[in-house]
Formats: sequence, structure tokens, C-alpha cells
Amino acid sequence: MMGELPSSPDHTDHSPVIFFDMDGVLTKEKSSWNYVNRTLGIDNSKNYENFKTGKITYEKFLALDLALWIQSGKARNADTVLKLLNQIELFPGAEQGCKKLITNGFKIVIVSGGISWLAHRIGEAVGASEIYANVIFARDGIIQPEGKAIVNPKNKGKIVDEYISRKRPDFSISVGDSPDDESMFKITDYSISFNNDADYENIHGFNLRSDDFVDLADFIISIKEERDEIKGNKRR
Repeated sequence: MMGELPSSPDHTDHSPVIFFDMDGVLTKEKSSWNYVNRTLGIDNSKNYENFKTGKITYEKFLALDLALWIQSGKARNADTVLKLLNQIELFPGAEQGCKKLITNGFKIVIVSGGISWLAHRIGEAVGASEIYANVIFARDGIIQPEGKAIVNPKNKGKIVDEYISRKRPDFSISVGDSPDDESMFKITDYSISFNNDADYENIHGFNLRSDDFVDLADFIISIKEERDEIKGNKRR
């Protein structure tokens, strides 16, 4: 890892940032949307296939998912969905690991194609400074069909790029677990695939497997320590 220091454009001394995917990285559950559908017995496989093959936009896919919830009668009430989302657990060690990262000067940003209701709970638990996730609206406790697609899972890099341009962090790291995180991996200075899908490998950076998020945090801190060491050597 030693060598030249990659740096975000217009390098400054602003806090380094970590862009975390949420589902499967900060949480044990791989997909908050799938969790709701699976638990309620709702089949959205046709809509997902149409999105995956480019037949429909992500905005349309999100709207169709919400329509299935409402039409089924199983997820019309916001409380029903919130109770399900509250069952989703943090990945073991996520709170402790993120606390270590923040103590070591990192900013934590969540960029997730998951549900914002869950993302804000997770973000509060791990100390995220900014949260980007897809929004479900409710009126008088009833879920509305007009959700808002903040994060297209296939284009997370757009949000990452806009953040870097706006904040000018000292350096950036992205952490995900699937091909959907590729667009982040291509933009940040470092990238880590954490417990990646069996058929996926991050060719842009590191691949790390662990049952304890603290191992991931320690690895990220080691990147910063090596950078600091290189900077110290250059000053001599």
C-alpha cells in the first residue's frame, strides 16, 4: 500500500470521508427492500428483473414496489413497515467500529439504495454526518405511492462525486459488498468490498471478509496511518 498518496481533486486538509453502503455492510440484512417483501410474502421479482435489464428506470421500480405493498394490503400502514425495519440488526461491531473511525478523524456518510427510515436509524447509531437513501412518504400513517428515489443503486457514484466536489475531503474511501457499489469504488481514493457476494470481487481495491465490523474499521485506520507515515517521511 505504501507509495504515492492518492488524493481527491483539489486536495485540502478537510476530514477524510468514508462512504458506506448500508444493507449488508452496516446491517446484517443484505437488502431492506427485499426484507420487507420477503417477510410479507410479496413477490417483486418481475419488476426487479425489468429494472436489472434496463427495461424500467429505478424511479419506476421504486414506485412499482410501493404499489405492490399498497395493493397487497399487507404494507399500507407505515407502522407495519417500520416494525419490520426495526427488526433489522446492525452488523456486529458496527457501532464500536464507527466510533473508532470517528475518533480517528473520519466522517461517515451513508449512501444506500435502501429505505431511508432504516438508514436514519442506522445513521444515528453509527454517527453518520450525512445520509442518502430512498424515501417513502406516509400521510396520516398510510404509505403513499409517490416515493422519492434519492439513490439509484447503480449510480451511487453520482452522490459520492457531488459530495467530494462540495466538501473536498483529504481523501475518500468507499465500502460496499456488491456490483451495485462499483460506481463508488471507481471514484474514491480507496475502496473496500466487505463480505462481498460470492460471485463478486472488487477489482478496484480491497476485499475483506470478517464477522466483526471492528476488523474493517481497523483496516481503514491502517490506511490513514500509512498515509500519515508517508506524509511524515516526505517532510523529512
